[in-house]
Amino acid sequence: MKHIHWLLITLLLGIITGCFVHRNMLYTPDIVLKDSGQPCISIPSNEDFFKRNKQFNIIVTGVFQTGVGELWSKDYLDPSKPYYVKTKECLRFEYYFQNNITYSIYFTTIEKGTDKNKHWHVDMRIKKTKDGALQLLLDEHARDVTQ
Repeated sequence: MKHIHWLLITLLLGIITGCFVHRNMLYTPDIVLKDSGQPCISIPSNEDFFKRNKQFNIIVTGVFQTGVGELWSKDYLDPSKPYYVKTKECLRFEYYFQNNITYSIYFTTIEKGTDKNKHWHVDMRIKKTKDGALQLLLDEHARDVTQ
């Protein structure tokens, strides 16, 4: 009985730590509205904490709409044509975002000189207020259609 108890504890610890170690982390990009009313989606400045002007290779970008599916995506897998950006630099999303539609934005990066990739995701909606101004809503606020 004692061995079964320790075996069960060891098995549970392995399962718990395996779930935490192997889960995919999602990171939140910075996003602001440009004067054109279109979003500027970028890697946050805290990704380059020591201000070394790190470069990030963009692997794939995409736009989804809930209930519709993928609206646009682009991959940059050709090694002869890498797509590098720095923090706070607007990524190329060749998609026209409309008002009052909730979008899921994603992209994957690899820091130049490493093999460590990061997956980025944000839900956003551009809302036109009653006075005509544009307001950017993110994540749970973007998904809440009462706002």
